[in-house]
Amino acid sequence: MRKNVIYKIMIAALLVMASIPLVAQQRIYKGAIEVASVEVKRLDNTLRVSMRLDMSQLQVDRERALTLTPVLSDGTHQIELSFILINGALKHKAYARAMAIDRDMAGLELPYSVLRSGRDTREILDYSIDLPYESWMHDAGINIVEDLCGCGGYVQEIDEESLLLPVPYEMLPVVSYTKPWVEAVKTRDEQREVQLDFPVGKINILPDYMDNRAELDEVETFLGEIRADKNIEVTRIDITGYASPEGSLKNNEWLASERAKALKNYLVTRVFFPANVYHVQNGEENWEGLLKLLELSDIKDKGEVIAIIKGTEDANVRKSKLKSLDGGKVYRQMLSSLYPRLRKVECSVAYNVRSLTVEEGKQLLGTNPRYLSLDEMYHIANSYPQGSPEFRNVFEIAVRTYPNDPVANLNAAAIALSRGDLPQAKSYLDKSDKNTPEYMNNLGVYYMFTGELDQAKAELTRALQKGVENAGVNLKEIEKKLENNR
Repeated sequence: MRKNVIYKIMIAALLVMASIPLVAQQRIYKGAIEVASVEVKRLDNTLRVSMRLDMSQLQVDRERALTLTPVLSDGTHQIELSFILINGALKHKAYARAMAIDRDMAGLELPYSVLRSGRDTREILDYSIDLPYESWMHDAGINIVEDLCGCGGYVQEIDEESLLLPVPYEMLPVVSYTKPWVEAVKTRDEQREVQLDFPVGKINILPDYMDNRAELDEVETFLGEIRADKNIEVTRIDITGYASPEGSLKNNEWLASERAKALKNYLVTRVFFPANVYHVQNGEENWEGLLKLLELSDIKDKGEVIAIIKGTEDANVRKSKLKSLDGGKVYRQMLSSLYPRLRKVECSVAYNVRSLTVEEGKQLLGTNPRYLSLDEMYHIANSYPQGSPEFRNVFEIAVRTYPNDPVANLNAAAIALSRGDLPQAKSYLDKSDKNTPEYMNNLGVYYMFTGELDQAKAELTRALQKGVENAGVNLKEIEKKLENNR
């Protein structure tokens, strides 16, 4: 009767390159074969399966043959590895004659090893096979299929047995966090675009002209909310005007500046900041805005238009080329659909944020995290139990708020490592300061998880030499793992 008892040899989820040894021996095929030193090991892009088989107690009938086939399977995918053929005395002679006459006529695949029962099975057989590693092998197991042929009038017998392994030692790495520098003055800024419409050549703001009322209400609301915020002190409001690039450069720059002054004068009477807080910047033609609009548009020949703008340094020559393109059709289309959107004013507000207590910071963390410095976020995180959801959430908000900050990325890498998200951890580590000992420790932890223990030891040793105690803990974990593997 066919046995179908299958036990998966799990390749550890976070330590996929670490070898998994068998501690105790086990017996298969009616207890006649002893299997020891089973090992499944990933080596870069290769998976190695090895074991030692003691078949000294195995007896195969003279006319029969036993085939042992290791099978790697995850339940969906399956690979049969090279098989071992053990022949009885007469069967071995027949096999040898067939192979001598014609290997192809024998109809047999090349075995890993061919043994004659009794004579060749007294010695230990070391079995080792390498195969290209594929992602599904991460959760694969090994089974041994035993096929005793139905030769000489016997009934064929097929069994499938498992190779049992104890749970491998799982390392418990310790990550490191870095305390950010204290931001003495928390300076921030915010911007708003005001898309005002002006009659051709005019600079006065007409609130009821076109969509001006909605635009003015929006910027007034923006500045009013900032003025009412008790957590901040406005230090400067910059207003910059932009003109669409038709006509002369000198006139366009004058229009842009005068329209910016008009908005400043309008806001001074309605949003109560001192007049000296407002600063009008020199106006300019809005070529950068035109390029952005062209990228999103379906304007005819827009590739050629973009090439002219980027490749022609002189503004007057650039305008002339655009006007002549396709007999002026493209230019007229831009005048009607794109140029009006280039006449705008930008309002940029710079302000300082007051220092916040931990409890005040918690209230703002979810609504306005930019008011918090990384140092304040660090103290908020450490007001929660380390590793708790609240603790992790603070550092994740920090890196979203300051995505290019090396300290924010290093601490976010520690969080990603603690939850086993290796791709995200590596992304954060790549944006961290690689000269800090905390980075070295966390990179060592990353290598512990990937199973690259030599690289892990090198990074952790560097971190330990620079005073990171966690690195010493991690080095001891590696030694425990290596000892378990022996």
